[in-house]
Amino acid sequence: MSASLHADYGHYRAQYSDKTMIKQIVAADVGPFENVVAVKSVNHSVFVQRIIFNVTVSTAATLTFQDDAGTPVPIAASPGTPGLGIEIVADFGPQGIQLTRGKNLDIVISAAGLAGQINIEAYERLTPTAALPVSYLSGAALQ
Repeated sequence: MSASLHADYGHYRAQYSDKTMIKQIVAADVGPFENVVAVKSVNHSVFVQRIIFNVTVSTAATLTFQDDAGTPVPIAASPGTPGLGIEIVADFGPQGIQLTRGKNLDIVISAAGLAGQINIEAYERLTPTAALPVSYLSGAALQ
């Protein structure tokens, strides 16, 4: 296999569970939008590769993309008053940024008035719990 195949965004979505989606935001929306990208179980993690927001109505509002942990972890936010016709891109690379294990992606809107289309490229995969440190001396005979 070539190295470029492993660097391709689509490779990860084909290898794991593709969670890519498109969400329309209209000026009347006040959010938050919960579970926009939802995990299958508490043993899975969402990896966000890229978020693209095409602004069709600009206002003094922001979008924040975050997981839904008890203390949410934000991964991206739009600027306030982004500008009409602007495309805002948050690119996390082919492997993506991992959300908290077992948590969904939410979108929080600071105020009504902002509108546009959001494209989220993401995948989901089973992720292990934090493993105990491996000891290379475990079971070794002393000499």
